Amino acid sequence: MAFEFLTRRLELTSLREEEALMYLEKHRVLDLLVNLTSSLIFYQPEKPRDFLLNMLARIKIAKITAVDFPCLMDDSNLVSMFEIMDPTNQGFITPVQYREALKNLGLLDPDEVIDEDKEVITRDDFRDDVNKRTLKMWSAF
Repeated sequence: MAFEFLTRRLELTSLREEEALMYLEKHRVLDLLVNLTSSLIFYQPEKPRDFLLNMLARIKIAKITAVDFPCLMDDSNLVSMFEIMDPTNQGFITPVQYREALKNLGLLDPDEVIDEDKEVITRDDFRDDVNKRTLKMWSAF
């Protein structure tokens, strides 16, 4: 996840640093920062501070009112991603492809195991699960 990306070069040399990192992980602060930074880079607003404050306000409102969370990926993006993984248009992908897609989207916990006994993942299953995981991720903030 995003947490690994930000901390892989970090050498924890003291108990205090380990406690700080555990705190950030527990509250998913680094995941939030990566998502905010991704949105900032994607949209490249003229006023980045205002944009970030607006994003945080939208996240807060979404948590309170259950409206959609701000997200870079909509259904058309998910369908396009699925079609890239399914170039022969079979209508399904393998669990290995599915796991890699979730990793690339930052929606797979490092210790999470995907059931690879399931033979195929359909486009609807892929889209529904990615949307569910995205909602879960945002609601954790």
